[in-house]
Amino acid sequence: NYIVTDVTSLPINNFWLISLPTLPFTLSSPALGLLLVFRTNAAYTRWITGRDAWARISTHGKNLVRMASIFSSDADAVEDFSKVVWLYCRTVMNKLSSPDEDEEVYQEQVREIFEDSPIAEKIMSSPDRAISAWKELSIQLHSLPASDPKALIETDKSIIILGECTSTCEKIYSSPVPLVYTRHTARFLTLWILLLPCALWSSFTSVGTAWAVVPACGVMAFFLFGVDELAMQLEEPFSILPMQVFCDQILESNQVMVGTEDITRENEEN
Repeated sequence: NYIVTDVTSLPINNFWLISLPTLPFTLSSPALGLLLVFRTNAAYTRWITGRDAWARISTHGKNLVRMASIFSSDADAVEDFSKVVWLYCRTVMNKLSSPDEDEEVYQEQVREIFEDSPIAEKIMSSPDRAISAWKELSIQLHSLPASDPKALIETDKSIIILGECTSTCEKIYSSPVPLVYTRHTARFLTLWILLLPCALWSSFTSVGTAWAVVPACGVMAFFLFGVDELAMQLEEPFSILPMQVFCDQILESNQVMVGTEDITRENEEN
């Protein structure tokens, strides 16, 4: 008895007007709202988790070089270590990016930083670049000359945290929101919006503003589909996070701490 359509027999411009009761829309709107809210919340959680993970990667990447520059007196070794720190962060970015968009840029940047170093080729030829770069990070750290072994142990904790953050990013990247949830929300919203003018027709006609049905439904569709699109963008945080900017900031900060920023700036000017 609830699914009833009131088909008027008054054709206007050779079109039949279909009027639907508003009760089905009143009953279904909370369900639609919950679907959109739950999806948006889940998408935002994924985005903020990915952003926090990259914030920790940036912080501990800089902390590694800061500690190394303090307890090690070998400036050249610390500089090489700072490059490996950047290499690890840049490799994580490459793993979280589309190969078609980042692979060529990744190899070009790595070869520019490491020039003829065998480390770059070893990492890029590895089947799991992030794990290889993580291992190389530990090797380079423990090869630094240090008078206090405890300093190496304390610094190594930042490497462990980098691995945890990378695992968090990989979990988000490899576990998208189930496609059935996205499709069901899209179907529900599309059908709801398509039938909405039929429910609003009687109300707008009764006050003599039948012409306003289309713009009113258009505005509602704009905002509701906008919420759905917002959730769709946030579901994949690494497609919108400025990871290249994060990596560039890590490189610049590390150059400052090892004292090579002036040399780099002079080379760029020349």
